[in-house]
Amino acid sequence: MEGWTSGNSDIDSFIKDTMYNNARKRYYYVSRFLEWVPFDRFTDIKKIGEGGFAEVYSATWIDGKSTYEYSSYYGSWRKVNSNPEMKIALKRLNGSQTISDKYLNELKIHFYLSEEKEEGLGIYGLTKDPETKDFMMIIEFADRGNLRNILLNNFNNIMWKDKIYLLYHSLIDLRDLHKLGYLHKDFHSGNILQNKRDDYSIDSYISDFGLSGPANEQKSDGKVYGVMPYIAPEVLDGESYTSSSDIYSFGVVMAELSSGKPPFYNKKHNLNLALAICNGLRPEFGKGTPEFYKKLAYKCMNANSNERLTAEELFDIIEFWYDSIKGKNDKKEEFGYKGKEIKAAFDEADKEIPNISILYERNSDAVYTSRAFNFTNLLTKPVNSSIITSYINEENDEVHDPQLVDLEISNIMQLEDTCDENNADDSID
Repeated sequence: MEGWTSGNSDIDSFIKDTMYNNARKRYYYVSRFLEWVPFDRFTDIKKIGEGGFAEVYSATWIDGKSTYEYSSYYGSWRKVNSNPEMKIALKRLNGSQTISDKYLNELKIHFYLSEEKEEGLGIYGLTKDPETKDFMMIIEFADRGNLRNILLNNFNNIMWKDKIYLLYHSLIDLRDLHKLGYLHKDFHSGNILQNKRDDYSIDSYISDFGLSGPANEQKSDGKVYGVMPYIAPEVLDGESYTSSSDIYSFGVVMAELSSGKPPFYNKKHNLNLALAICNGLRPEFGKGTPEFYKKLAYKCMNANSNERLTAEELFDIIEFWYDSIKGKNDKKEEFGYKGKEIKAAFDEADKEIPNISILYERNSDAVYTSRAFNFTNLLTKPVNSSIITSYINEENDEVHDPQLVDLEISNIMQLEDTCDENNADDSID
């Protein structure tokens, strides 16, 4: 525990703070602090993923995460056990040779969130690649990968109770993140990871806080960062990120979870699509999706950001749904439906899952890694389509005519086709 240094005073200071803060919590405390680990303590390093601003590797940590106890009486930490040959993930922070506030911020957010949720995706510490000089975060390995790939490879085996459980766990992270005063700003299915905790449970976590930041901190370069289909229309139009922007992204994930297809997979992700989104275009839902599920997702994707639900409100609803699916009907009627009716609707929706085709041809210009966009003075004020408005405003959850939905989408896409493709290409930096 003594004599180590990362070579960066800011990182050293934060790691030490995690140690001392743990030590002050109680007389004996099993450690959750971060460690600095020399790079030569990792073997079998393999690249497993790449985003717009980072790369992820799997690796074996020779020593593994050690557990320490702290005694305030003796004023020191004592190792009580270790987990040798531990499989972990290494996240390379591209361009982090000289650590900046941005990279340190991601480290802090991940650590604070893992403290809030005891069974969250663990962050163990930091290391440094001696060749590139890039810092790398040491993170718990999510053995099932990200949601986008899970849907691609296993959609027809994912029942609605599993989908709701995934949303439930993801909302715990998003709710806690907002409670801490942070925004995610890059919430999409590629940043939702799953890990098999035991033989009976699979947990979901939000990851990749590279674009996250305090709610009162905004970009000043005029650019929008993220994966276009998940970016809220007001953000595309140049407004500041808010917690409601994250909620919009959550609504897009809800639609993707029901259809099994990435949002707008068949369209170019350019100015034309940004215009269509501002004009009310939203992702499709899968066949048999319960109407009340669509209604909630559309509320999240409301063009008026002030009318979207909060993460706390969403969590209460999704938790009620999950309890209803499990047959826990001891609650009073909530959210317009009784528990038994909710369970029956999801049971019926399960019957349609084998009939949903997930075969699709992706447009070569549909990009699902984070990028920078600049649509200054090119977009219109965001509005809802009449279909979204009808879902949001109606008190009941009657079935909507799919032909009318298709007609509305067709009209929006005709507006998209009138845009100049050359302007679209120039709008991506």
